[in-house]
Amino acid sequence: MRLILNMRSTSPQKEPGRSPNSSPETAQRILDAAVREFAAHGFAKTTVRAIAAAAGVSPGLVIHHFGSKEGLRTACDDHVFALITEKKAENAQYAVMAMQMMFDDPVMTTAVEYLLKSLLDPSPHGQRYFDHYVDLVESYLADGFAGYSFRRSDDPHGQAATLAVMALAPAMLAQRLESNLGTGDIAETMTRIAPHLLDLYQNGVLDSVPDQNPDTPTKGDDTP
Repeated sequence: MRLILNMRSTSPQKEPGRSPNSSPETAQRILDAAVREFAAHGFAKTTVRAIAAAAGVSPGLVIHHFGSKEGLRTACDDHVFALITEKKAENAQYAVMAMQMMFDDPVMTTAVEYLLKSLLDPSPHGQRYFDHYVDLVESYLADGFAGYSFRRSDDPHGQAATLAVMALAPAMLAQRLESNLGTGDIAETMTRIAPHLLDLYQNGVLDSVPDQNPDTPTKGDDTP
């Protein structure tokens, strides 16, 4: 199994004698503002100056804590990934209601919007994000998740990638689904399809398969 990288925030730890603007609390405020700005406007259009204004700090302080816009985005990736993972584990016992509970939290709604922006971004950051997600799913296949266990494949990484696509596709196609289902937003859409996804995971999709007649010639069989 591929190494699962640490996806948690790399905000600096508080040191004695540091000014309030150098504190972990300030770094967290910048991080939260960056997640909101990136989720709302995308990564290319969002500037360090805009993030600083949203956090109520100077652009220099953003660079002080995170080094660069790229460094800040990496920290945002880590933070959002950890946040969504923890929320899923926290609400796993509620099964189909877990999705609605997640979207009842405005912070989580913003996190999901950020996730979508990252997954659709063609940059290495977007690829890194998807790779982390596949690695996480692979760890669930191996170790279970919140009391659930999973069937294993001879190709666990391929299995994990397939399940990751299944899990992420509804959110990535949310606008298409809203139009098709007549739902109002991503929260309503995901809540609508959550029971069907759970049924698919638990029971599969095929009710029957064609009879396999061993006497039926196959393509290329020259037997008279």
